[in-house]
Parts: sequence; C-alpha cells; structure tokens
Amino acid sequence: MSFVQLAYLPFLALVLGLYWAARDRVLQNLILAVASGAFYGWVHPWFLTLLYGSCVLDWATALGMVRWPSKKNWCLALSLVGNLGLLGTFKYFDFFATSFAGALESLGLGANLPLLQLALPAGISFYTFQTLSYTIDVWRGHIAPRRSLLDFTVFVSFFPQLVAGPVERARDLLPQVEAPRTWETTAVAEGIDLLVRGAVWKIVVADTVGMFVDRVFLLPAPQFWVLWAGVLGFTVQILADFGGYTLLARGTARMLGFRLVENFRSPYLATSPAEFWRRWHVSFSSWIHEYVYLPVRGPSPTPLRRTLATVVSMSVSGLWHGASWNFVLWGLWHAMLLIGHRSWVSLRRPLPVWLAMPLMFLATMTAWLLFREHDISRLIAHLGRSPLTTSYAEAATALAVAGISVVGGAVLWVSGRAAVPTSLSPAHAAVLRGAGWAAAIVLVVLFGRDTTRDFLYFRF
Repeated sequence: MSFVQLAYLPFLALVLGLYWAARDRVLQNLILAVASGAFYGWVHPWFLTLLYGSCVLDWATALGMVRWPSKKNWCLALSLVGNLGLLGTFKYFDFFATSFAGALESLGLGANLPLLQLALPAGISFYTFQTLSYTIDVWRGHIAPRRSLLDFTVFVSFFPQLVAGPVERARDLLPQVEAPRTWETTAVAEGIDLLVRGAVWKIVVADTVGMFVDRVFLLPAPQFWVLWAGVLGFTVQILADFGGYTLLARGTARMLGFRLVENFRSPYLATSPAEFWRRWHVSFSSWIHEYVYLPVRGPSPTPLRRTLATVVSMSVSGLWHGASWNFVLWGLWHAMLLIGHRSWVSLRRPLPVWLAMPLMFLATMTAWLLFREHDISRLIAHLGRSPLTTSYAEAATALAVAGISVVGGAVLWVSGRAAVPTSLSPAHAAVLRGAGWAAAIVLVVLFGRDTTRDFLYFRF
C-alpha cells in the first residue's frame, strides 16, 4: 500500500479508531503489528516472509549474545550474513552477475551466467539497515536485547516508515514502542499538519515537476540547456518526493503517538558537502557515518584512513540506492566533494556563504544527473554537451521547464516555513490551521491524477 492511494485513507481511519479505542499498550502494539503486515503485504503478501524472517533472526541473535556471551561474535555474524545475504540475493545478484559476464566478454571470454530475475521487495534496504543497527548496538553493549517479540516486530515493521524510512535506530524507536501512549489532540493536529504538507510536496510538486523531468530524459539527445533544466527539475522533484514521503510518515506516526526523526533540513541551503549530508536523508547518512565510516576510519585516524573511510562509506551509500553503476558514480562523486572540501579547508579559508552555497547547489545538481541517468553512455554524452549550441525552441523549452521547477521549489520553501503564529489565541489558531488544511486539500484535489506515481525511494 502507498500513502497516496485512496485506500490509505480508510485504512488509516480504521487503524486510528481501533488503536485509540484500545487502552492497553500491548493491545495497541498488536494492532500496529497486524496493520503493518496488512500495509506491507497489500500487493505482494510474500514480501512478509522476508520481513518477518529478518525480524525473528535479529531478535533471536540479539538474545543469543546475552545467553552465550562467548558466542556473541558468531551471533552477530549470523545476523550480518542473514540480512546482507537476503539483500544481496534480491537486490544485487543479477547486477554483479551481469557486470562479471560483461567483464569476461570484454576479455574475449564468453560467459552466460544465470540470472535470478527476482522481484525487489519494497523497502528491503530500509528495514535491513534498521534491524542491523539493533544487533550491532546489542553486540557493542549500547542497548539491551528485547525479550518481547511483539515489541520488536512493531519496531521493525512500523508501517509509517517501513517502506522508505526514516531509518530509525532501536535506541530511539523501541523505547516509544515500549512506553504507554495516550490520545493527545495537539499531537493529532501536528500529525495532520505533516500529512497535508507531505501530500502537497508529493502530489502537487513532485508529481507535477516529474512529468516534465521524464520528458527531458526521454529525449534521445537533449540539448545542454534543456538537459540542465531537467536536472534542476529532478533536483526539486526528488526532494519533494522523498521529503513528502517523510512528512507523511512522520504525520502518521505522530497521530499514533510516536515521533520519527526529521529526515530533511533544507539540504539545498548547505554550504559544504559535509553540511549537505547533515541536512539530506539525515537518518540514513547518520547510519552510514556510525556503522560504516567510523569503523573504517578507526579510533586514531590518519588522513589516509579518513580518505579511505569516505570513499568506502559513500560507495556503500551509492550502491545501497540501487544495483547500477550510475549510483556507484553518484557515491564516488560525493566522496570526491567531501575529500576535496576537507583538503581545501585545511589549506585555505572557507569560501564565503554567498559563493559556497550556489557552488554546493551546482555540485548537488551534478550529482543528481549521475543519480537520474542510468545509462552510462548517455551520461557521458550528457556531460559532454556544449552550452553554445541551441535553438529558440530549445531555449524556450529549457526556460519553461526551469520556470516550473523554480515554482515547485518555491512551493516547498513556503510550505516548509508556514506555521501558525504562537501569539494567536487557540480559537484563532484552530481557524487558521483549518484554513491551511483546506487550501492544501484543494491543491491536492486539483493536481491529483488517476495514475499517481509511486514514491521514488520505493525502488530502493
């Protein structure tokens, strides 16, 4: 099921009604577990076998670390092999098999390797990282293993953030699962605020701008200015799409009495590569930093170890997004930006904000071109296009696509900063909030389509 399907509204209403009618925390968690299973298995019920298999595996291995302390390394290894084995089989086997066969053919060696051609289960990258953080933290002694399989299942399968994050840590979400929850009108109002804003980001901005972006990238050889207008559009689209999902996830969770991490913090206002990753997909970038970058860097890092850790962590980040070489290039581009900026700052003064911000935005746009274009030969051709050759028709097309993208970005900016003034009385605040909800619903209805697009990050 998806947040933007009409079926989601009655589903959410039913879950909220049953959930808040239940006064007992255990019963509430049971309702959440059943609802999460229905949400995730709506189209492909067999996906649940992988989800629950991963869940039981990590619950059991974490308990094994306490039951048999001398075997805790083996328990961790079992968790890593099980989770990464599932992820590798379903997401990466065909990619590496095809790449290996291509490498053999380039050497004049014929190869016809078998492919699995398995359907990629939605959200497998997200819940795999989430469960792995639990077993790693138990192994490190940072958290205690949980004995309640029900509570742990809710942590892993919590439907608001199951398919596309945020990637929640056990130390943050599990205590909320284990704590009693009571109805709070203000929390529900906050949740509705997030829901309507997320719907505007996704349906009004992302899906609208995305139509023009798709047209640009379907062109056999888009001219320079048309291409980069399309890249600008994708820069807006991916923030609106993924940010919209996160807002919808946080809004749903808030109505259920939970707080999920804020995943986006105006990332295009970053003035450096490191700051960009502190603002973009925060839950994932912090996961990569804690569980990949820091272990590779080590406790006493040298410049070489920092560089190696950056390359490894960003390569993992790129490959996590998809089984395609363009994602690896995307990760390596960000690694180059991080290493280059670190070297610049160590030798020279940082650039002023008025220069650093637009340069970082252009570097980010270049990264999104690598991310959006899967065909490496087309990508090379895109990067080699000259800005000096254009026609009036192409210039007009580029201007139109760029204009729509800028308007979409403006909607994100305004909606992201719209807030009810705290100086208003509760009655006036309620009226203003209701008017904002009504305006957002009108926009969603006007821009809604019968063929609403899936969220971009469902692919990962």
